[in-house]
Amino acid sequence: MKRIASLFALVWGGLTLQAQVTTLPAENINPEDTLVIYVDINALDMSLGHNQLLKDAVDAGEDMYIWTWSPAEHAAGHPLANGIGSQAWKNSNDTLRMTPEGGYVFSYTLVPTDFYEVDAATCYANDLEFLVKPKDGGGYGDPDIKSSDFLVAIDPPSTQQPPVSQFPAFVSESDVVTVVYDNNREPKSTMQNLQEGEVYVYIGYWLDGEDVEIAEPHRYCSFAQVGTAFPELAMDEVEPGIFQFSMQTNDFLDGQGQSIIQVRIVVKKGNTGISVDGRNDQDLLIDLEACP
Repeated sequence: MKRIASLFALVWGGLTLQAQVTTLPAENINPEDTLVIYVDINALDMSLGHNQLLKDAVDAGEDMYIWTWSPAEHAAGHPLANGIGSQAWKNSNDTLRMTPEGGYVFSYTLVPTDFYEVDAATCYANDLEFLVKPKDGGGYGDPDIKSSDFLVAIDPPSTQQPPVSQFPAFVSESDVVTVVYDNNREPKSTMQNLQEGEVYVYIGYWLDGEDVEIAEPHRYCSFAQVGTAFPELAMDEVEPGIFQFSMQTNDFLDGQGQSIIQVRIVVKKGNTGISVDGRNDQDLLIDLEACP
């Protein structure tokens, strides 16, 4: 239950009813991978009668079921149809029974494309919509026993991975950070198809107390010298078109006795002087104060 409580306290991205539903993963949901949906029934709006009746059902020890219609709804008779028989709302499919996680928290695990039998594009276009109910949801003249409707947004990737990245994502000045350059993703024609020995890094950095928005960075060397006088700035080709450069910041750079707070990396073709044609257009900023 501690894991679930932490999840609800920290992660809410991408949901219509943020205080009641969260997912694992919380964002960048891949509809072809496993998705866990968590619902906290106690967080529903109890001024709505159907939500209060649902909470009462939990208090009475009843099982909870997911009832879903988007990105697709299975027809009657399907193994994953929401309900069974002529009054499906009163007889939820046991396959859709949720897992009790403690208290009023219930979960359901699925792979969206497999569960709904649709492709990823359909998931992106329609998102995932559902509600929670007991096996007998009332209705047919009786009050409905159900949650309000929920929506889990399933959005397509907004951008491709940039050609320049770092590993790990969070570092301090005493950690080894690796800059990764994927020349296969390089959009700039003058920087494409580079070979071993052609790829270098320019390094600028800021010290504790300096305003990175205003102050000029300290430099390992001038931009024009990269690729000529400082061979240690060369990136190694580790796979075809994939180059890496690693450093421990406080050993490699001169912090002048102060902490280094941010590093700017520019990937550069070694033999091009200061021409903008010979550099990648994306600066990688490594924040050394961002460790959680």
